[in-house]
Amino acid sequence: MNIAKFVSILNNVAPFFLQEQYDNSGIQIADLDDDIQKVLISLDLTSDIVDEAIQKKANVVLSHHPIMFSTVKNITKQKNPALFKAIVNNINLIAMHTNFDLAEDGLNDYVGKLLGIKKVASIRRSTEKTYKFAVYVPVDYADKVRDALFDAGAGKIGNYGETSFNLQGNGTFTPLDGTHPFIGKKGKREKVKEIKIETVIFERNINNVLLAMKKAHPYEEPAYDIYEIKGNPPSGIGMVGEVKEQRLKDFVKFVKAKLNAKHVRLIGAKDVSVKSVALCTGAGTSLLSEVQDLGVDIYITGDIAHHVALSAQEMDLNLLDVEHFDTEKFFVDAIYERLVDNGVPKKVLLKSKKMQSPYTVL
Repeated sequence: MNIAKFVSILNNVAPFFLQEQYDNSGIQIADLDDDIQKVLISLDLTSDIVDEAIQKKANVVLSHHPIMFSTVKNITKQKNPALFKAIVNNINLIAMHTNFDLAEDGLNDYVGKLLGIKKVASIRRSTEKTYKFAVYVPVDYADKVRDALFDAGAGKIGNYGETSFNLQGNGTFTPLDGTHPFIGKKGKREKVKEIKIETVIFERNINNVLLAMKKAHPYEEPAYDIYEIKGNPPSGIGMVGEVKEQRLKDFVKFVKAKLNAKHVRLIGAKDVSVKSVALCTGAGTSLLSEVQDLGVDIYITGDIAHHVALSAQEMDLNLLDVEHFDTEKFFVDAIYERLVDNGVPKKVLLKSKKMQSPYTVL
């Protein structure tokens, strides 16, 4: 597998177009024709991580945080030691940041499941669209085409896959000059028993589904429809859900233990029973007003500054401040699972052992 193929798989797992405008997810440095030896998965790219990649003969580092958030005008060993070391050692760098935060079954969903949160919705919906896709197929070819659609990513609704609705009817067509009909003769109207296969597709999968359908379909010119579905998109930033009801301090202790966090800070601290929860891994203070409108019992996120904490108290909102590292370190396990599910061999994937928080708690 080369880098170009690997990037294509990453884009299927969490489309890069989902990323926030300020972000720089995707390729940082790459030779797209380079064959993958090993992929080292890490939260950040540091000099220690690059050394680990060299030691383990990994020619790719897949990190959550991009090492280049904005335009880099020059690179020096002194000011950009990790980036410089990666370049001179021919290590390809790829980041899966806010696109994986927003993606369905992404980082927020992974951490939410660890905490026993039953997801109801995202805090803020993504811009990705969902479409209804319908294609008309001769009866004898319906299974072949349907399987091709599913293999290309169609048919997923929530936790259900390979969903479709099938309706039998009669299709008519007249082959005109220049055609090479699979059924019928030129100039003569043909009537064929067909199956209308309806399913759903995400925006990320449209091209793959169309190519798969046309390859499997016997007709020279398949008839199909695509139209947008208005409703809740499958992706979005953060998550809102419910947990088994418990006292606030008991829930905080549970979160701290489950995340193996060195410390947490509780802001607001109303003496309530926790049932409804909002979560945004990493830094989610930009979502504070939206979380307030949701009326949840507690909001779990990180990087909460002093004045934000004061605002939360004024809003009468409980916040649990968890260090950035302690929620996002789970990127390694989360993306590892998704890559294996998408056909990347386990033997090429390595989980970093050198990750650590930049902070020391005294």
